Amino acid sequence: MKNLVFGLFVLGLTSLGFSQNTNDEIKEVQLEAIKISNYNLNYLEKVEEQGISDNVSSLEKEAASFDVKSLDEFDGRKELYSVKFIGTNGFLLADYDWNGKIVKTTERYKNISLPKNLIRSILNEYPQSQFLKVVYNVNYDAQKETEKSYRIKIMNDGKKRNLKISSGSNFNDVVVIN
Repeated sequence: MKNLVFGLFVLGLTSLGFSQNTNDEIKEVQLEAIKISNYNLNYLEKVEEQGISDNVSSLEKEAASFDVKSLDEFDGRKELYSVKFIGTNGFLLADYDWNGKIVKTTERYKNISLPKNLIRSILNEYPQSQFLKVVYNVNYDAQKETEKSYRIKIMNDGKKRNLKISSGSNFNDVVVIN
């Protein structure tokens, strides 16, 4: 038994020794030049919402990474240039400055999935509700605070209710419109 354990131990050490391939040949790899732009990180930081629908976040990321200077129509003047991004559940209208930075956006999305914390809050206030319609609006301006709002139509106890939930950064204020 001792010999078997000792033999396995030696075999384990020798296999580790051969796993260290010491080939002195080093290959040089040439990488393609890439341009990194962080112009629109501020935009993403202000509009991204944790738990938001993938349709919304992918459209926002597309707008943030879009190179408006690559368009033939973009002439580089100091005027704002508008680009409309259309997704499956909504649109995003972005105004870019002459550097390619997002200055302002208007976003509208319909029938998206709500973040779980928002669903929980609504169901705590209106138990046994059914969600009929959801509209999510985002208004970003580099000079102002970002406005985000949800307009949600629910069915509760046989009555339709329209809720408006808005906030700059968190969604705590529920206003019943009806």
